[in-house]
Amino acid sequence: MRGTRSAAPAAKANAVGDATGANATTNWVMAGLFLAAAAGTWWWFRGSLNYDFNSRDFNPLGLVPIVLAAIGVWNLVSAIRGTMVARKFGGTAFAMDGEEVALGETLKGRITTATDLAPTGEYAITIQCVEAITTFDTMKGESRTRDHVRWEAVRKVDPQSVRSSQGIPVEFRLPTTALGIGDKRAKGTVRWVLDVKAPLPGTDFYAIFPVVVRPARG
Repeated sequence: MRGTRSAAPAAKANAVGDATGANATTNWVMAGLFLAAAAGTWWWFRGSLNYDFNSRDFNPLGLVPIVLAAIGVWNLVSAIRGTMVARKFGGTAFAMDGEEVALGETLKGRITTATDLAPTGEYAITIQCVEAITTFDTMKGESRTRDHVRWEAVRKVDPQSVRSSQGIPVEFRLPTTALGIGDKRAKGTVRWVLDVKAPLPGTDFYAIFPVVVRPARG
């Protein structure tokens, strides 16, 4: 008698929303804090500001407001750009196949947009494993956190082959040599980021998604 096999149930899609708007909100807050700090330090040092490097009255602390203002402006520009992108491409989402993915497995899914896009170039989809490591400088008495890209892959998709409203295909084989979230091999905090971008007239398309990648199973 010929054996029969039942079809495996379809993997449940895990929908992940675009984090561009949330990142823009963070940039707005950081811009406000740094610009306020710049204004405050400028007011504090206003009587001793002298930017003549050859003068005996030159005070290096007078550069603090400039540095703070520069960081504030950088965050402000990022906030404005992120807000414009989020408003124009709101509703973008990543539907990942399955509840989760682990190292040694394949990340699959589709990125969908609220309306069809007509890029002037290819979609560039990037997946990154990022480890944030915090170090402490005993001489300065301060800590610093830096991001280190532990693994990265890029896939290009021809815009003529897909309709973005129906889904831009995503497929990456994740190596076991990378680090998973909560990985015992990690020295810092691990996160995985998936982003997609494409050139468009005016504001380019961009979206970013956090992805949960676990250590290899077994």
